[in-house]
Amino acid sequence: MWMFSCLLLGPILAQGEDPSVANGELTPPDLPFPPMPSKAVVGPTLADSVNSWPPKRKPLKEDAPNILLIMNDDVGYGAPETFGGPIHTPTLSKVAQHGVSYNRFHTTAICSPTRAFLLTGRNSHNVGAGQITEAASGFPGYTGTIPKSAATLAKVLSGYGYDTAAFGKWHNTPVDDLMKSGPFDQYPTGLGFSYFYGFLAGETSQYNPRLYENTNPIEPPRKPEEGYHLTEDMADQAIKFIRANRALTPDRPFFIYFAPGGAHGPHHVHKEWADKYKGKFDMGWEKLRNITFEKQKAMGWIPNSTKLTPIDPTMVKWKEIPEEQRAFQLRLMEVYAGYLEHTDTQDGKVVEELERQGLFNNTLIIYVLGDNGASAEGIHGTIDELLAENALPSAYQQQMEVLNRDFGGLDALGSQHVDKMYHSSWAWALDTPFKSTKLVAAHFGGMRTPMVMSWPKAKKWKKGSTEKVIKHDPTPRSQFHHVCDIAPTIYEAVGVQFPTRVEGAKQMPLDGVSMVYTWNNVSVKERKSAQYFEVMGSRGVYKDGWFASVFGPRIPWAEANETRMREWNPDTDVWELYDLTRDFSQAEDLAKEMPDQVAKMKQIFLMEATANKVLLSQMLLDFIADRTPSPPLMWRFQPTRVEFSIAWVVQLEAFQFTWTMAICMLSTCRPYCTATSPNPRLPCSLEPERSR
Repeated sequence: MWMFSCLLLGPILAQGEDPSVANGELTPPDLPFPPMPSKAVVGPTLADSVNSWPPKRKPLKEDAPNILLIMNDDVGYGAPETFGGPIHTPTLSKVAQHGVSYNRFHTTAICSPTRAFLLTGRNSHNVGAGQITEAASGFPGYTGTIPKSAATLAKVLSGYGYDTAAFGKWHNTPVDDLMKSGPFDQYPTGLGFSYFYGFLAGETSQYNPRLYENTNPIEPPRKPEEGYHLTEDMADQAIKFIRANRALTPDRPFFIYFAPGGAHGPHHVHKEWADKYKGKFDMGWEKLRNITFEKQKAMGWIPNSTKLTPIDPTMVKWKEIPEEQRAFQLRLMEVYAGYLEHTDTQDGKVVEELERQGLFNNTLIIYVLGDNGASAEGIHGTIDELLAENALPSAYQQQMEVLNRDFGGLDALGSQHVDKMYHSSWAWALDTPFKSTKLVAAHFGGMRTPMVMSWPKAKKWKKGSTEKVIKHDPTPRSQFHHVCDIAPTIYEAVGVQFPTRVEGAKQMPLDGVSMVYTWNNVSVKERKSAQYFEVMGSRGVYKDGWFASVFGPRIPWAEANETRMREWNPDTDVWELYDLTRDFSQAEDLAKEMPDQVAKMKQIFLMEATANKVLLSQMLLDFIADRTPSPPLMWRFQPTRVEFSIAWVVQLEAFQFTWTMAICMLSTCRPYCTATSPNPRLPCSLEPERSR
């Protein structure tokens, strides 16, 4: 039928023009497109034959924009100087000054699900990404495998003729696919990107990263002693990609997904970047939060009526930190600040290349500051995040003894020798004005992040006026939106109607809502009426200005969670209720005053959860709790790595596995382990990269 339509349209189209762009409109095709018809004639002799190449398909308009999608890692709402925070973010500011910003934009509260939302435009559980890939299970919403029926942005855009590349953190490949022999269909290149340079796991060393180029593990091009840093390398590789595109295929626009590992742990940055922040945080985390809050209000980033939420009773206050330990805690924060500024600066190198190439005006730049809120996983502050994440006892005195004896003292923080993470209360301060942190889907500290978009190209509109596609406006957009709305926004901006089939697979509907309608209308009524959130039992739901939520069984900033998780029962959870039309920061819980509204919101969450394969059962949390390590048998520091031995018992589906392993501080060290069963999901089979 499609071919028949082409033949009918042939006489009225210019030679070589694709029917899908006739009259300036794109039709929803099946991808890939069928071959263009050829006018070649094969006769009985060469003289009777006509050699004619088929015309090139042109499914895109000539002015289709390039797309640069930036997303950093583990950054709090109150971190960037751009919007009142303490950390210099010149690239975020630059993009905001050319476009528009969003102060009610949301992610999930954890890595892999946010990235699945972003790249597919569907709810994460709906595409099997309800958890990080390392915690995948057989439950449909948690398999860690993106189905063929959920084609990614890269897959669709490449089908329309875009050059596509991803740089940095991926974290959407099932762990049992991380083998030399593949399979590779869940690698970036299997999900639509023509080029990938980065790391597949949740984190890696910035000095000694476990790198992949496409599907091949490679070594970094330089050593740490030669000044190597992964985020700088990523920016250089992205610049090379842009230059190659311009030199070899200047007729093809590009889509770049730039996702640095910064500022996820380990916090790795050269000393001069951390030194920029010496003395900047001496007031402690509560006062820092107060200062940030006042700046946010003064610049109009948050409503003047916003209330600053108090510190959680289970969190540590600055006054509780002994005087002799404060230098350590302050340096941890200074390193994080330098790391985030450094990351934003590398983002900026890619933007600067667009300017050098004359591409900036016709590039849609979408900058998502973080894939979730600031991370509390450092607990009390640590020279190695594995100590905190595995509940290993690590007294301040012992950590300082190691730093002073083996690495030269506090200046080693941020270097290749330690994998430091800051105190969880710094994370709380960087999530101003909200409650909670990463891993909490009930409060916006875990899942609200600044987002900015720019596309300053001048466009001639039907009325004859010429204006920028996105006109700069300093007033933040306050429509409630979510990371799953990015893909529909890009499709509308490019003019692509989403295909019904991709490579033979019938496509699931998009769950997101395009944000194009907000670009040049700050007060337009929001079009997103509902969105659910869920991470490991912490959950919430938004509906028409209301937000209801449950904190869940896990306290990210607390060491002891096993008992709480084992005893958790979702049926007895206490729900919170917020009227977001007048409560920007979730400061006033109305649940006791409005039980009927709570009941209504609970029902809405249940409907959303059922539709999207969200599992809220004791079984899932039992599974997670059973994977919690037992008390450590032994640990010790060495100049190049930290080792500890864990007896870890996993019980699932009547099988029992017991294994021990040594985890290295530097990712150049290779884990070893012994197991009583060849379970393919045991970390014995993994590349030496860690999970969050």
